Amino acid sequence: MANEAAVIPVRGRPAVLSAEAIVEVALRLLDAHPTAELSMAKIARELSVSPPALYRYFPTRTALLNAMSAEMFADFPALPADLPWRDQLIRWQNDVAHLYERHHGVMMLMGWDDQLAGPWLRVQMPVLSLFHSLGFTKLALVETTSWFLAATVGLIRTYLATDSEGLSRSDMIEFGDGLDHLTPEQRALTEETRQWIAQGDANRILNLGFEALVDGVERELARLKR
Repeated sequence: MANEAAVIPVRGRPAVLSAEAIVEVALRLLDAHPTAELSMAKIARELSVSPPALYRYFPTRTALLNAMSAEMFADFPALPADLPWRDQLIRWQNDVAHLYERHHGVMMLMGWDDQLAGPWLRVQMPVLSLFHSLGFTKLALVETTSWFLAATVGLIRTYLATDSEGLSRSDMIEFGDGLDHLTPEQRALTEETRQWIAQGDANRILNLGFEALVDGVERELARLKR
């Protein structure tokens, strides 16, 4: 990041505009509104500067996203090599989940414009290396790693999504016209299960899913060795 700083007035007090300050504010906005568009104009308003001032540090929005992604994943924990491989994978999955719990905008910083972000790719590499050390190679390595990583992120997105807060009360859940597509028996079953949705433990569901994915890796490994 650029080290050069320019002093600008903010609410009557001097403030320092820097690459670090821009990234910090951008990450805060992304965490607060993970599904909203993150524009340079919004970041500039939050910093009380004009948008052109940001381009002095980040000539493009992509440059800013790269810096944000680097900051987001900078301290991601290493795989604990002293643990069995199953425990290493579950630890990695939980580390991703914990990062999401702290930073709800993390999903956006995994990649954009149909490309993986370099910092997120670095976070995934220990999983790829672990699978390779277990004996997965070539197509088996690509396929197993791909579904394991994608399914892990999908589970986290589903069960820890910030926009699922409306599910905290089962009486707030509306199925709308969706019930019209069900048989009477299916509607009755839907209403019966609806009352229990709010009582579900998202973390327990998440970890059951993690374990199921690791079980799937173990099955693929056994098939590979046959």
